[in-house]
Amino acid sequence: MDESEPQVTLAAIVLCAGSSSRMGQPKALLDFGGKPALTRILETARRAGIHKLFIVLGRHADEIRARADLAGCQVLINQDPERGQLSSIQLGMSKLDFATDAALVWPVDCPLIEASDLEALRAAYVKGRRSLMRIFVPTHGGKRGHPMLVDIGFRQPFMELKAGQSARNVMEANPTQVMEVPVSHTGVLLDIDTPEEYATARKLWEMRPR
Repeated sequence: MDESEPQVTLAAIVLCAGSSSRMGQPKALLDFGGKPALTRILETARRAGIHKLFIVLGRHADEIRARADLAGCQVLINQDPERGQLSSIQLGMSKLDFATDAALVWPVDCPLIEASDLEALRAAYVKGRRSLMRIFVPTHGGKRGHPMLVDIGFRQPFMELKAGQSARNVMEANPTQVMEVPVSHTGVLLDIDTPEEYATARKLWEMRPR
């Protein structure tokens, strides 16, 4: 991070409450180099200087707590995960305080994000918020991916979403306040929902620069 840039405090809301029914096992615990996917995500966030970490659990909460290192994280339990990912986003956003400038919304099935991707989002946020940009979305090859970064002052539109809606509804309703941020890693586009997608992710993990 450029020391001349204003200091901003980012949080990460990691979404782990789903049933992982198509995967057949908790996606938070998928192995990448001997560590669970969730642990890899937390390590990446910390390398990028993000230490406010909110973990939203639901189904498989006990197993995830037992097998992933959640030290230093605030664990939130979604009591009704059947309502879908939106309910976890809203739970996480409800816990943010105004000492936080912006928060990453990070699905656990996207574990191949790199710290440099997060740093690119941070830099875009520092510049973009001056021109009233409020949502920052990483792109690769012109395609939008994860995690998105949301300004703390813009969480209310997310809190007002109803069942059946998603973050996409907020972006579609506020296109002039969404900034796309090109990054160099394909990991921002990768969602792991099936064993086949997990196999692809494992190959990408093994091929990554070290």
